[in-house]
Amino acid sequence: MDRFDIRRVAMGLTAYAIERQHSYERHQPEGAPAWQEQRRLWTDAILQGMARLDGLTPDTKLMEQFDRELEQARGCYFTVPATQQMQKDTIRELRCFIATLEATRDDRRRQVNVVRELLEDMASYLPWASKNNRLDLARDEAERSLVRMTAQMPIRFTHIVLGGDTGPHWASGFVSGCVKDEEAVKQSSVYRGAVRDYPEITNWAALCVAYVGRGLPSAMGTVDPSDFDLEIMNRIGDRFLDEQGVRWLSGPYQMTIAATPEMAEPEIIPAATDWMSIQYPLLHGNRPLTALDLDVQERIGLEDERINFCLDVLADEKSVFGRQLSSEAENSYIQAYTSYMVDTGQVDDTLDIVVRSSGEDEWFSCTLPDETRQALKQKMDAFCAAVYGEHLPEPPAQRRDGPAPIQTGPTM
Repeated sequence: MDRFDIRRVAMGLTAYAIERQHSYERHQPEGAPAWQEQRRLWTDAILQGMARLDGLTPDTKLMEQFDRELEQARGCYFTVPATQQMQKDTIRELRCFIATLEATRDDRRRQVNVVRELLEDMASYLPWASKNNRLDLARDEAERSLVRMTAQMPIRFTHIVLGGDTGPHWASGFVSGCVKDEEAVKQSSVYRGAVRDYPEITNWAALCVAYVGRGLPSAMGTVDPSDFDLEIMNRIGDRFLDEQGVRWLSGPYQMTIAATPEMAEPEIIPAATDWMSIQYPLLHGNRPLTALDLDVQERIGLEDERINFCLDVLADEKSVFGRQLSSEAENSYIQAYTSYMVDTGQVDDTLDIVVRSSGEDEWFSCTLPDETRQALKQKMDAFCAAVYGEHLPEPPAQRRDGPAPIQTGPTM
């Protein structure tokens, strides 16, 4: 394998970051890190990833030079933009990086997604987007790589189509697990979104087909896709079904669902706006939960100043909940959810627990002690830095006290 021209990439990404520093910015989503911080994290992650794929130790001096040049450029009235050749060279190396990550046959999708996000950022800036530098091709390759790699994951999911030939309105999308009955369809994000968008429709024809990834012959050994998986799948849409590795599992299941006004309410799932406000039966064990009892599994989105997290429960269920919730006989398992409150900088004092099974999910909750919340915040912050290349945002009051320190990107 040819080695990456890491120093050339560092020069190109530094030049790009300086140009963006002196130009207009994209819309800044509420609660998200500043674009300048994200570009630094993307650059650091890419340079580290390239070095490690080459069997080298990442050169910290490259990011020191990056920071130094951006600081020096802040005092300049004008900057020298990257040449078209530098743009081409940088994007060519990024394309090689994507191809090499996929060729490892490991789950390197987070690293590929870092490159995709950087390329999307470049596409919003005309001096890079309007040149003949193959940026569009690189963006397409990053997306295609993510889709191919996701199709090779051992996941089980359902494709739901609503409306059919009865039109004029219809909707489709992918959801977790095997959805094959009316109640399960009603709980899906696809159905909730369709009812919300088209309240005038009183009856929805639904078609559900279950699939697995990695070309597996059955659902044995599969897991429900994460939000990251579903984001990739739903971004490409129905074409995901044509990917190598996607295999039919069961169905089709057809039904007609009579929509009712209450169906238009927000979906009560962890990613919904008010999911933490629902009151569930409170559990009490013979000892309180500690941060050591919980492992951060996934960050599942920002909603109304809450960053929601899915957690694994490592402790004995009877000791912390007062009862055994999961059962091997019923093929059930538990997942836990809580939130980091951006406005206060604290973890919510409630942990919600769902018992997943082949039947209907059952929800409970328990209280998190203050010391557990503080330790859990540190675990969440470390998880976000390692997986997403960003720390938990500080509360607005702390942000006004002074600029946040420059952070180092994830180790890849």
